[in-house]
Amino acid sequence: MNSYLPTTEVMDVITRSIPECHGNRPVNTQIKQRIAENFSRAAHSYDNAAVLQKRVAARTMLGLPAQLEKKNAPNQIQRVIDLGAGTGLHSLTLADRYSDAMITGMDLAMGMLEFARQNAPDHPRLSWCSGDIESVPFQSNSIDLIYSSLAIQWCGFEQVLSEVGRVLKPGCSFVFSTLAEGSLQELNTAWCLAGERDRVNRFDRFEAQKQTVARSELIRQAFSLKAETLYYPDVITLLRSLKALGVNTVLAGKHGLVTRRRLDALKHAYEPLRQPEGLPLTYQVIYGVLQKPF
Repeated sequence: MNSYLPTTEVMDVITRSIPECHGNRPVNTQIKQRIAENFSRAAHSYDNAAVLQKRVAARTMLGLPAQLEKKNAPNQIQRVIDLGAGTGLHSLTLADRYSDAMITGMDLAMGMLEFARQNAPDHPRLSWCSGDIESVPFQSNSIDLIYSSLAIQWCGFEQVLSEVGRVLKPGCSFVFSTLAEGSLQELNTAWCLAGERDRVNRFDRFEAQKQTVARSELIRQAFSLKAETLYYPDVITLLRSLKALGVNTVLAGKHGLVTRRRLDALKHAYEPLRQPEGLPLTYQVIYGVLQKPF
């Protein structure tokens, strides 16, 4: 195993807790600001590191409704929001798919939005909006489609569904992916064996999130769970990848430097989990399609 002293960058990753899920509770302003700052710093590294995010986004888009050939039909898709748009990569895909629709990419991280604007400065049907998913800055009954991939896990799920139900037009859809309990389990296990707790996200159970949907006004059309696993050559590469994705927000738990001994303990604890492809890191991904009643 590699025994060199980690760089300052890597030590910064290790000393930051990854946020635990807040389930149905709205996330407070201070935590949101930390999340936004970390994602802003990650804007230029995000797309290169977003292997899982791209894979999940492609699968999430399988739930998107078709664009109708007949214009001005009652259920024609004309206004679309990409919640948690990040670098805008998937907003561009939505614009290509819905050639007559106005697409708004919304994100809390200004650094992400600035990166998105620079990548698509002159697109005639794309706009960018700074906004909070728990308080969407759009009028009620004004949006034909809401899309979100791996963004709402940073929010209170119940509040998200309430806002989505408010801004969607009757009969229109919310197509999304989020995370469930069991995500990052290998990393959590290794940290615990290394003597460090509360360093990995905790997400609500799949069944609990299904129950939250059942309590909302939205109709469940699809709601499934699928494991997605990434593999890394070593622990340092894994931790650097997490930082490149901006998922190193400090919320609670331990702060201060983790010693080299702790890092070596983490490496030692993770190594027995190694598979032929590398060190695994698994995400339990929920894919959902919900509809607002007519």
